[in-house]
Formats: sequence, structure tokens, C-alpha cells
Amino acid sequence: MILLAPFLLLGLLTLPALWWLVRATPPAPQDQRFPSLLILNRLTARREDAARSPLWLLLLRMAAVALVIFGLARPVLTPHQAETGNGPLTLVLDDGWAAIPHWNERISAALALGETAIRNGQDVTLLHAARAPDGAMPEAFTTHDAHALSEHLSRLRPQPWPTDRQALASLLQHRDLSGQRVMILSDGLATDGDNALHDALAKARSVQDMRWNGCDILRLAASTGQDGALHARVDTLSCPTRTLTLHAANANGGTLAAYPVRTGQDQTISLPPLLRNQLDHLTLEGATGPAAVHLMGQADHRRPVGILQTPGDATPLVGSAFFLNRALQPISDLHSGDATALLGAPLSVLIATDGALSGDQTRSRVLNWVRHGGMLVRFAGPGLAADQGAASDATSDALLPVHLMSGMRQLGGPMSWGKPQTLAPFPETSPFSDLTIPPDVTVSRQVLAKPETGLTDHVWAALSDGTPLVTARAEGNGEIVLFHVTASPDWSNVPLSGLFPDMLERLIERSAGVAGGGPSELAPWRIVGSDGGLIMPPQATRSIRVSDLAHTPVSVTHPAGLYGPAHGTHALNLSDSAPAMKEEALLGTRISPDGAHTDRPLGPALMTAGLLLLLLDLILSLRRRGLLGALGVACLLILPVAHAQTPTQMPPLPTTVPQAALDTRLAYVITGHDDIDTVSREGLQGLSDFTTARSSATLGHPDGVVPGKDDLAFYPLLYWPVTPDAQPDPERTKALNAFMDHGGILLIDEQGAGTDTDSGTSSAARAALQRVTDGLVVPPLAKLTEKHVLAHTFYLLHSGFPGRVAGQPVYVARNGDEANDDVSPVIIGNGDWAHAWAVDGSGNHPFAVIPGGEDQRTQAYRFGMNMVLYALTGNYKNDQAQYPEMLRRLGTPDNGAAATSPDSVDEEDAP
Repeated sequence: MILLAPFLLLGLLTLPALWWLVRATPPAPQDQRFPSLLILNRLTARREDAARSPLWLLLLRMAAVALVIFGLARPVLTPHQAETGNGPLTLVLDDGWAAIPHWNERISAALALGETAIRNGQDVTLLHAARAPDGAMPEAFTTHDAHALSEHLSRLRPQPWPTDRQALASLLQHRDLSGQRVMILSDGLATDGDNALHDALAKARSVQDMRWNGCDILRLAASTGQDGALHARVDTLSCPTRTLTLHAANANGGTLAAYPVRTGQDQTISLPPLLRNQLDHLTLEGATGPAAVHLMGQADHRRPVGILQTPGDATPLVGSAFFLNRALQPISDLHSGDATALLGAPLSVLIATDGALSGDQTRSRVLNWVRHGGMLVRFAGPGLAADQGAASDATSDALLPVHLMSGMRQLGGPMSWGKPQTLAPFPETSPFSDLTIPPDVTVSRQVLAKPETGLTDHVWAALSDGTPLVTARAEGNGEIVLFHVTASPDWSNVPLSGLFPDMLERLIERSAGVAGGGPSELAPWRIVGSDGGLIMPPQATRSIRVSDLAHTPVSVTHPAGLYGPAHGTHALNLSDSAPAMKEEALLGTRISPDGAHTDRPLGPALMTAGLLLLLLDLILSLRRRGLLGALGVACLLILPVAHAQTPTQMPPLPTTVPQAALDTRLAYVITGHDDIDTVSREGLQGLSDFTTARSSATLGHPDGVVPGKDDLAFYPLLYWPVTPDAQPDPERTKALNAFMDHGGILLIDEQGAGTDTDSGTSSAARAALQRVTDGLVVPPLAKLTEKHVLAHTFYLLHSGFPGRVAGQPVYVARNGDEANDDVSPVIIGNGDWAHAWAVDGSGNHPFAVIPGGEDQRTQAYRFGMNMVLYALTGNYKNDQAQYPEMLRRLGTPDNGAAATSPDSVDEEDAP
């Protein structure tokens, strides 16, 4: 411990004088009443001496004054340092992206080491290992003032690019380190310049290497595999394997999906097509900086699809383009037109139905486009079958993956002995290999491929008799794919099956993305900052050639971020072209950062203790003088006056009263899954805030309940997200029946099972719903329409009742049930409303809403608010007494002539 103002200890010399001043304290005078003066005659005079203060009180006063004096002397507790040494101190600070996990500890250690050296009369020099945003190495900072060092360190931030130890070594070569103590605050990650730095430090008097736990350095990498799927991986140093959470997010930061990922192992990012097209970046939960973010870039996943039009091809239920549009619209960026219009814009896949490639100029242009990286998907038909009998040219042959036989083959029907053929299992080399073939998919007509050597190498799908259904061949840098059937149901029922969009989706994923048309030089648009967010590029950032993007390492001139035009960006990530992570060899004697702590000032604590002792002395002195009681009476007289000036407060309620009995709250059923329960709580919180802000209803925080254990009587609406593993519970069923019987409304949500957000749990969710609702007294249900009171309880809803997903039906009790005043006790749907309502601690919406975005989220909030007010007020909106007010808002006089339905009121004009 040291004293920053030791001269103030001279104040201790005043303690003897203080002792002399306060040691004699006369006792308080006493009033005594005598019944008669005769008693005075019996009193004998007695000499009384002045009373002295007791020793313990004098010691208390001396201790209080001494503590105040010691506090004014500014004592500082200095922690034990690992090694102080003599001579000037040079601190080398690793401030690249790998230093982010322990940045605050690193700054604290640098300050502690610097303060120790400055107290010993030594200068401190600070050097940086990463380049500054202007591209230059930061200048050395030298000081002998602890305050200046603290101010300088507090302004430092880590850089989102690697350290440049080669440049640091060159800087050290020009400095005299012969009498210097060098302390390196290393991130522990090996780089190409480590040997050069080691040689540059050889002339220093001593070198120490302070390191933190290298297992906290994580680097997220992602790539597209040969199967077309996205694979993610979290790289670390040689550390034990641990499990982290990986989030797939859209451009607004909404979570599309979350995956558990183990360090050092690949994780497949499987998303439905609709969500895959929205994927903007991957983030690692619990980590920050560019190493925890992997950007996709628009050019990495934009795969526009074009359909060559032919006359009458888009006729509903007949034309081939009609079925292609229905299959492709949910999974791609779809365009239609002629070859000139389609190939004049960026395009990944071109689909040509039968007869669409007519004309030599069109065929030549399409062939040239394919050879430059495009994918052509053709469909057979009568026109293609007839063309095989005529003379063909080289261009026509080049636009087919295999040679075809003339005519078509018919299977089944009055003119054929055969019968329609089913599909054979897909070959392992086919992009369709893991797709499930429905047993009812058959083919009745096809064009046949000539049986030639090597034909099987081009077959991606075949019929059960071995004849090809889909063939493909590489042409230049692109591919040509042929379906040997039509895109309409004329020749097969493939276009009517769920297999058809799945096959087209695999072909789109296999395509090479946007081919051509972009700039050769990609200017920086946004870079990833130290906190993981996108910021403006710094001064030193330079453009990248498209051809160099794949092998450009991240540096100060090319930081991780997005390059190119705003609507066609290319991503450069920290893991791209980066070497494997290795631990850096020690640059000196290894020391632990455990002992590097900053000084702790003791002055405020000592002064506080001294003032408390003086307060105690005051109380004891009043007590000895008999004034403590008077002080207490004065406080009692003052308290009623102060109490009268404050608003009247209700006495505290017994602790046994539930909080839900004091304010209106929504509730959700606890499922036992932390992620689902968290979403339920955040969703009902968002709905409660929305309702409170837009109506006179004031809702408190939502509660999680367990039916059968918790009292449900306080809640008007109970949200129940049914999980696929939910099991029946008699106690829960009994409690829910009682809840609905007494006027409560139960909202059952299948959470989007079977939709694009959760396509794999449809059957499991339906089975779970049947299990858990067995025994519930549910009235006959009907599909919710805009005529129901729920559609105009507050907002007038005409566009459905969406949640996170749209288009899912909602079921309520059928109208006409006199029980509970014709109010539906149960609402069942699959909209996944909680994810749409959810609001996190920052007030943001963490989950994306598809396909309508924020407009759909608004609709979900409005439907949720209608449900809340429906639960609170019942079906009063069906009362005819409400009609005049609603007609007044429509501007229609209530004369009976214009019997306008209240359902026609626009949502924005709702009461």
C-alpha cells in the first residue's frame, strides 16, 4: 500500500490537542423538585468535580479523526505483480481480431503493468501489433504519467483484422531495446511474422509473454459442399470440444433457425427454400467480432430463374409454364420473357419448355450463355419428339444432353400393351439422390435416349424399366438438363407431385449463381466491425478483383465485409483463405495475467468509516446528555407531517396473493423446452405491450404456468404451444377443462409444423395434438372467417390471421353454441404466433416473418390484439347496439338505408 498525499498525515499531530479539548465533558444538569424547603435543611454540602469523558468515547473520537486523515492522504492498495524489474517498460499490445474475447482484461493488465512501472520512476511505452484504419502502424505512445496512460488505454479498441507482426518487427528494429523490459500481451494465435518478431526482441534486456485462454478464440467458417448444401464449422486452437449455438439470420437480423454446433465439426445448415433465399449471415451466439460472423453476400445466393415463354404456355391448368410457375415461385427469383429479355439480365437457370428454343438466333444465344456458366433445363414434348426425325444442326445437338430417338414412347392407353411406369431410385451421383419418390408418381409418355456407350453417366433419374427420365451433360462452364417428359401433366403426373418442386430446387441450388454481368473490380461497401456489425469501410480499404476474391486473405486493406454494388454484394469473410489456427510459440518467459490488477484506492472507504464513527459519537453524546429521547420524539412528530404530504399508499398485501390477481396478465403453458418457453414469454410480452399501447387495456408481464399445479383463474387467455414430444396429462386436462368452463380462452398453436419454417414435424405435431387434447371438452369447430367476431373485435381483418407463417387455417367454436354466451373457449391454429409477436430485451423482433415481412407481423399483432380483447370482452361486438357507432365512422347516416356491415370498416379506422 502507498500514500498519494502523505503530507496530509501531519494532521495526526492534532490528535493530542483534540484529546485535551474533548476529554472533559460536564454532565448534563438535572432538575429536581422538592416538596418542602425543610428538606433543604437536611442536605449537606458536597463538592462536585467535573465529569470526564470515558476512555472508550475518547478512543472512538480519535479513531474517527484518524480515519478521516488517513483517507485524505489517498492510500492506494497495490496488488502483487509477477515481476517488476528495473528499467523502462515496453508494452506490446496485440489488438487484432483474436484479442477481442479478452480485450477488457488485456487493457486492465496493460494499465496495471504501466502503473507499477510509473510508480517505480520508469517510463512506459505502448506499441500496437495491428495496423490502424489508415493502413499505417500506430505510433508508439510513451509516458511517465499514470493518468495519461489510463486515458490513452481507455480510448483503444481492437481492430477487426489480424495483427501484422512483420511490420511490428520492422518497427522494433529501429528502436533501442538494450535496456528495455518488454512485456507482450499476446493473443496466442500464430502468424507468418512470429519468427521476425522473435528475432527483433532478442536484443531486449528481458521479454515476458502474457497470455489468456486461447480456447476462447473462435472462428466461424461456412462453405457450400458438393451436395449443394451449406456447411458451417467453428475452428479453435487445440482445445476440448464444446457445443455452441449457431444462428442463421436474415438481412434485418431476424433468426431464421438455430443449430447446435460442436467446435471442429461440420454442421449442415438445412433451411426450407423460402428461408434459404432470405439467409443473409450466420452468427455465433456468445461471440463477437468478425470471427463470429459469416456473411453470405447477395451474389452468393442470388440465383434468378427465367422461363422462356411460348404462346399459350401459361394457360391455367393446361400450359407448362403454369405448373412451372406454381413450383418455382416459392423457392426462386422467377422471371418470364423471351431469350433477349432474360439473357440480357443476370440469370442462373434458364428453363425452356417444348418449342421454346425455336429459331437459330435464339439457340445460338442460349448455347453461348450456357458455355459461360449458365444452366439450361429443358422439357420434352411433341415438338421435340418430332424434331428428332428431321435433319438437325450442331447447335440443336449441343443443346441436348444425350442423343434422342425420333418419336415418343407411350406407356398404357388403348394403343399400347404396356402400363405407366413408376420411378426407379435415384442414382447416388444424382443431385436428387436423397429425395423421396412418392409411390403414385408415374410416367405414361416420354422421349427415349439412344442407347449409346456412356449413357448411364448422364442419367440423373430413370423409370423402373431403366429408361432415362432426366439426363444432363456439362457444356463449357455450364450444364444442360433434359426432362424426358413435359412440364405439364400431359405425359406424367410428376408436375402434380411434391417431387417436382424438390427436383427443380436441387437444380437451382446446383447452378453457379448469377453468371456474368457484374463489375470486375469490387469496391468495398461495408465491413464487419469489432462488435460484429457492418460499418463504413475505413480509409485503407481497397477494391478487390472478382477473380482474386476467393484467395484474398483478410487484412487492413481488405477487411472482412461486403464488396461490390449494394444490390449485388460479394462477401469476404475472415475464414476465407485463412490458414489453420495454431498456437503461437512463446516470445519470452510466459507469465499469467492473474496478478495483473489495477490499483485499488482506499481513501473513500476510510473516510466513509471515519464519518460513520463520528455519527456514532454524536448519537452516544446525545444519549449521555439525555437528548436522544427528545430527538426521537421530534422525529415521530415530523414523520406524520411528511406522511401527510405524500400520496396515500395502500398497505402491503399478503405475500400469498398472486401477482396476476393485481393486474391483468396473459399466460403460457410451460413445455419444458427452454427455447420454446422463452419465445412464448417474449411473444406474449410483445403482444401485451402492443395491446397496452393501442387500447385502454393495461396488461402486465406474462406468466408461465403448469396447468394442474398453478391456478389459472386469473388469466383471460392461455397460450399453449404444442411440441411434437408432448404427452397427455390427466391433471392438465382437468385444469384446462375447468379453465375453459369458467370463461377462459385456450389458444393452441402447432408452431408452423409442416410449413416452410418447420417442414419436418408435420405428422409428429398432429399426433401430439391428438394426444394432448384427448379428454378436453372442445365444442364443434369451424374455420375462422372474416365474418366471425374475432375478425372485428378491435381491428377489422380481411387478409387472414397470420403469425410467423401465413395462409394457415384457424379453427374456433362453431357459431350458435349458447354455452359461454357463444364465445369460443378454444382457438386452434398453426400460425406460430409467438415467434411473430416476440420482442427481445433490446426491443427488437428476433425472428423473421415469412413471406410478408413486417406487414405480416403487423397483421399478426392485430389478430393477437383481437384475441386478447375477445377474451376480455366476449362477443359484445356482435351486439346490434354497436352498429350505429360503426356506421358513424363510415360516414353513413343511421337511417336503415345503408345497412353497411361492420366488417367493411378498414383496419386503420378500427375503434
